[in-house]
Amino acid sequence: MLAQNGLRVPPAYWPRTALTTLCSPFNSLDALLEERRFGPALAEVEVRRPLFVLGHYRSGTTHLHNLLCADQRLTYTNNLRATFPRTFLRTETKKRRWATLLAMRSRPQDHVELDLEVPGEDELALCGDCQLSTHMAWHFPQRAEFYARYLTFRRASSQERETWKASLKRFSRKLTFRADGRTLVLKSPTHTAKVSMILEAFPDARFVHIDRDPYTLYSSTMMMERKVPPHFAYQHRHHRGLSAAVLDRLAEMYEAYLEERETIPQGQLHEISFSQLEADPIGSLGATYDALDLPDFERSRPALEAYVASIATYEKNRYDELEPTLRRTVAERWAPYFEAFGYE
Repeated sequence: MLAQNGLRVPPAYWPRTALTTLCSPFNSLDALLEERRFGPALAEVEVRRPLFVLGHYRSGTTHLHNLLCADQRLTYTNNLRATFPRTFLRTETKKRRWATLLAMRSRPQDHVELDLEVPGEDELALCGDCQLSTHMAWHFPQRAEFYARYLTFRRASSQERETWKASLKRFSRKLTFRADGRTLVLKSPTHTAKVSMILEAFPDARFVHIDRDPYTLYSSTMMMERKVPPHFAYQHRHHRGLSAAVLDRLAEMYEAYLEERETIPQGQLHEISFSQLEADPIGSLGATYDALDLPDFERSRPALEAYVASIATYEKNRYDELEPTLRRTVAERWAPYFEAFGYE
C-alpha cells in the first residue's frame, strides 16, 4: 500500500505507519496458518439468505443494524473480526487483549459507544482484505479520486469485481462458520451502490434499506467526513471541495441503487425511513421481519425491547438549518433521492 502511494507519508504519520508495518508480517503469517487450518472446512460452508443493511452514511444504518443484531438468532461481524478478517478464527482471543488498548471508546461523529464486541461494518474487513474500497481514500486521501471507483465498481475492471466478490464471500463464510449457520446480517453504507455485485455473490441475499431527510443527511455526513478520516489517515487531508465530494458521492451511489434495486427479486427488499424507525422501532422491525421472512418476530421482541430501553437516553446530534443557497444545491444535486423516498 505504501509503495502504491509513492511512500508519501508526512512525518506526523510515521508512528502510525510504523505500527501498521510492524503488524503486517505477523498478520500475514497468521493468515497463512489460518488458511491451512480452516481452508478446507470453510470451502464447504454455505451462506444462506444473508441480510444486507443498506443506506447512505448517517442515514440510520447503525441504529437499524444494532436493532437487528440484538436478536441472538442472527449473527454479524463485531469490530474485532472486521479489523482482522484473515486471522480472527485463530487469533481472536489473543488479539482481543492488546487490540482493546488501541480501540476507540466512541465514534467521533456521534459518540455512539464502541468496543471490539459491538456490531461492526464489513467494509472495514473488505478494505483490509483486498484494498478495493472507497475507505482507502481515508487512509491515502491524496489518491481519493482513484479509490472512488470502488463505490459502484462500474469503472473497475472485471478482475477487481471478482476479487471483491471473493473477499465478501470468504469473510461471510468465516462469520457463518463461527456462528454455526445462523443468518448473517451485514452492514456497510457502500454496499448500497453494489446491489448487483452482492446478488452475483449471493443470489438469495435479502436487503433492508433505510432513508433519511436529505438536509439532515448532508449536515451529518459533512460532520462525519471532518471527524472520522483523520483517525485512519497516513497523509494530510484537506477539506477543500469536501461539500462537492459529499454531494457527488450520494448522487453516484443512488444512481446505482435506484437502477439496481429493480433487479432484486420480489420478497428480498424492504425499505423503511429513519423517521419511522425512530418513532416506532419495534413496529418497524416487525414489518421488516415479515417482509423479508426473518425468524419469528415475537421470539425476538423481548431482546429488541431491552435494547431500545438501553438507549432511551441517547441524544442525537443537532444541526443548524442549511442556508438557502446550499439547500437549493442539495435539492438539485440529490433530486432523485428526494423523489424516490418522498421528501419535499
